[in-house]
Amino acid sequence: MAARVLILNSFIKGWNILKSLADDSFEVNAGDYRAGAPGLFSNRIKDKTKNLIYPNPKLDEKAFTSSVLEHIQKHEFDIVLPVNAAEMMALARIKNEILKYSLFPFENYHKLLLLHDKKYFHELISGICGEDLLPQSFSVGDQTLPLSEIMEKAGVGPDPDGKMPAFTPMENFPTADQFLKSKDDLNYPLIVKTRRATSAVGVYRVNSADQLRSACENLGHADIIIQQNLVGRGVGISAIRWDNPAMVHLFGHKRVREYPISGGASTSREPWDADSEKAAEAIRDLLYRLNWHGVVMFEFKEIETSEGQKHLFLEANPRFWGSVPLAIVNGVNFPSLLCRATLGMEIPEVKNKNSVRARIIFSDTLSLVLNILKGRRIFYNLFDYFKFWNLYLDDIDMGDFPATRKVVRQMLAEFFSRR
Repeated sequence: MAARVLILNSFIKGWNILKSLADDSFEVNAGDYRAGAPGLFSNRIKDKTKNLIYPNPKLDEKAFTSSVLEHIQKHEFDIVLPVNAAEMMALARIKNEILKYSLFPFENYHKLLLLHDKKYFHELISGICGEDLLPQSFSVGDQTLPLSEIMEKAGVGPDPDGKMPAFTPMENFPTADQFLKSKDDLNYPLIVKTRRATSAVGVYRVNSADQLRSACENLGHADIIIQQNLVGRGVGISAIRWDNPAMVHLFGHKRVREYPISGGASTSREPWDADSEKAAEAIRDLLYRLNWHGVVMFEFKEIETSEGQKHLFLEANPRFWGSVPLAIVNGVNFPSLLCRATLGMEIPEVKNKNSVRARIIFSDTLSLVLNILKGRRIFYNLFDYFKFWNLYLDDIDMGDFPATRKVVRQMLAEFFSRR
């Protein structure tokens, strides 16, 4: 009998994850707080009566977790697989309850927090690798436990070599005004964001002290990161690590376009061979020292220097990321690898094609138009957009027409609502 997986959050990313698992012989069902989420209608789902519509976890976390617990107890899923941060972090809080009924292939809540929280992540990377791979960053209004206490709650002990993960505390200021008084040589623009911002929500680009104060006020004056603005291309390195069976795989990608074009989610991406990069070495070291089990994606800016390209860490996402379809179509099937490892199944040989590009055609078309109107790399963007060979579309799959139809309807509705 095939292992049964419940995928939570079934828009474009979750739909692609669902398909990748179904194509690897898993029995899949979908869940979402939106009744029209495309994955709920996928023809890969054999029995749609076992799908789940749950309360929005951002609005009512307790109702969400209760709904999931009741559903997995009733339908006996082998694995619960949340693909977005809201669902994952909510379920991680009650991981022990989840494990009574289904496997949950993510770390405990506090261990996830080590990478999900931007301040903790910065402190870990700076301690392990030094400041060389990080933008200059400061904390304002810190109201959380120090990293040492979070590591203790996470159960992080010495690595197999007997070493505890090193960390360097980020410089903290109680208020934005005190930060501004102490730093009279600031170079604007700066990035102001919450420590747990996701998908560019809760992120401000400020050009003056007044704008910085206003951004901090909008973010509630607490648990804020102020960061050097980096000019360069967005790149990422995705990873999975597991102990038994032993497994470490990395996959690199570079952004081609984003929407919104001021710095939103990627709409077009291409693979990048990052295995030999210094940043990849740092990632392997970090995951080893944390004894990490699961998936994670690290975001960087690719900076041009007089010595060549340099990659500076921005943040980590210890969950599935928006560009995961690119890795899947290139042969690094992170969802399948994670579920197979969780169940103790055989891990197939991973062969990275490193040659197929991917895009979300609707939002990428909007990005192209806006880039042209702004005069940004017009010929480059036009040439890339019309390269339809070796191209995978995240949001169009004529082999799964019921879900594709839902995507098209929602994209068109969003387009006309913005006019």
